[in-house]
Amino acid sequence: MARQLRIEFKNAFYHITSRGNLRDRIFYEDGDRERFLEVLKRTKERYGYLLHAYALMDNHYHLLMETPKANISQIMQNINTSYTVYINKKYQRSGHLFQGRFKGIVVDKDEYLVTLSRYIHLNPLRAKIVQRPEDYQWTSYRAYTDKIGKDSLVNTADTLSYFSSKKADAVKKYREFVEAAIGGEENTFKNVEAGIILGGKRFKSKIMSLIDKVKANEEVPQVKKLRINVPIDKVIKTCCVYYGKKPEELLRRGKGKPERKIAIYLSKILSGRKNKEVGNTFGIKGPAVSEIIKAIEETLDKENKFWIKKIN
Repeated sequence: MARQLRIEFKNAFYHITSRGNLRDRIFYEDGDRERFLEVLKRTKERYGYLLHAYALMDNHYHLLMETPKANISQIMQNINTSYTVYINKKYQRSGHLFQGRFKGIVVDKDEYLVTLSRYIHLNPLRAKIVQRPEDYQWTSYRAYTDKIGKDSLVNTADTLSYFSSKKADAVKKYREFVEAAIGGEENTFKNVEAGIILGGKRFKSKIMSLIDKVKANEEVPQVKKLRINVPIDKVIKTCCVYYGKKPEELLRRGKGKPERKIAIYLSKILSGRKNKEVGNTFGIKGPAVSEIIKAIEETLDKENKFWIKKIN
C-alpha cells in the first residue's frame, strides 16, 4: 500500500479521520467513548494541540485539530495506539483496531474552520442516529451551545469569534448556522486536492513550498497529483526561446551542449514523465537521463550560479 504524505508545520490546521479496520466498530459502548475522550485530554496536555471539534461515531471518528508545534504524526500515533491497547485488553482481542494510519487533510483555517465544525457536528444526523445535533452526546456541539457548560477539552473561542465578539450572540448565530444545513447536501470536501489539502490557490502554493523544502519523495502519490505537469514539447519550445536555439539543436545528440542537458533536466522534473519517456524524446536511454539529472543537481548543490526559469 502506498504511503500517505504527512504535512507537518507549526500552527497547521487539520481535519483528521480514522476508521475501524474493515470498517468494523471502534466504539462498542459509551464507556469506550469516554475512554477515548480521556486519551484526547491526556494527549492534548502532553503535546499542546488545540481541539476545535470532534465527533465519535460507531466505526470512525472526526477531529478538527490545530498544532502549534509540527507534531501531528506523533500526536495521532499516541492517540490511536493508546486507544487500541485499551480496546484489545478490555475485549481480549488482538491485532489492528484502525484501518491503516489516520487520514489527515491540512486545511486553510481562515476559510474552512466554521464549515468543517458544522460538518463534524452534523455527522450523527447524516447517519440518521438523531434528528437534532444537540441530541447526540458524543460530539463537541453542546460545548458550543452551552448545553453542558464549559468543555475544557474543546477550544470554541476561534470558531465562535467568526459570528460575534459577544459570547451569547455568537452561540445563537453558530446554532443557527449549523441548523441551517440540516437536511441539505453539503459537499465540504469537493475542493480537496490530492486528498490532503483543502484551501484556495494561495494556501495550496504555501503548502507546496513546504513540501519542496523538505524534498518530499516524488513516489508519494499525493505529491505527484499536486504537481502541475508541463508537456515535454512545451518545455523544449520554451528552452528554445530562452537559449535562442532551434528544436533540433536541443534534440540532437552530442557532447558539450549544456542547453540540451538543461532541457532534458527540465523535461524530467516538470513533465512528471518517466526517464525512459524523456530519453525517447531526446534520443537517449533512461539511465543517461538519470546521469544528466544527477550531474545538474550536484552542480546546483555546489554552486548558486544556475538560474532556471520556471515554465508555467
